Amino acid sequence: MTTSPRRFTSSQHPRSDQPWPATPLQPFANARLLLAENAIPGDTTSAVVASHVLECFLSRQRYISAKENGPGVDTGDFTYSGTICRATRLPPHPGAIWLSSTLSWQQNGRRVASGASTVVAPCEGLIWLGNLSLLNPSGAADVDPYAQHTAFVVLEFGADYGSGGIGALVQPLIGERVFGTLKPNRVV
Repeated sequence: MTTSPRRFTSSQHPRSDQPWPATPLQPFANARLLLAENAIPGDTTSAVVASHVLECFLSRQRYISAKENGPGVDTGDFTYSGTICRATRLPPHPGAIWLSSTLSWQQNGRRVASGASTVVAPCEGLIWLGNLSLLNPSGAADVDPYAQHTAFVVLEFGADYGSGGIGALVQPLIGERVFGTLKPNRVV
């Protein structure tokens, strides 16, 4: 098996051994993402080896029409962009625990790396976009009648700057960037 270059992005970052402080955007976090880390990085059809929960501050960017759809972006999707506020790594298929108000967080501001691997784009999973203060210990998704609970695909981590250069200065301050698509027409 060939090792994908995607496997060595975030975990070998020079600042990976130092904990990042809480981001100033944490009080404004409005979404939780449950994402699958695949055995073959970037291959969403390979086996899931871990699940990653990212609590994020996201904002909607645009609606995708028929002329703008493409890989990972379908007609009727909405693109979202924002920053990771905190993250944790769980076993594959964790059930409702990912929405628990008592979830134990492992890291602030970026994806959790284990060894030389972490979740990489593209990756698929779920989004719960709503009032995070309403979440309860059992992880019930129906606590906020206005929340969106649907499919989500991450298309890119680290944009606009990546993890090096100016990104090494900016990301520890506000969190790692995340860009993806909310798929409102998918049944969860």
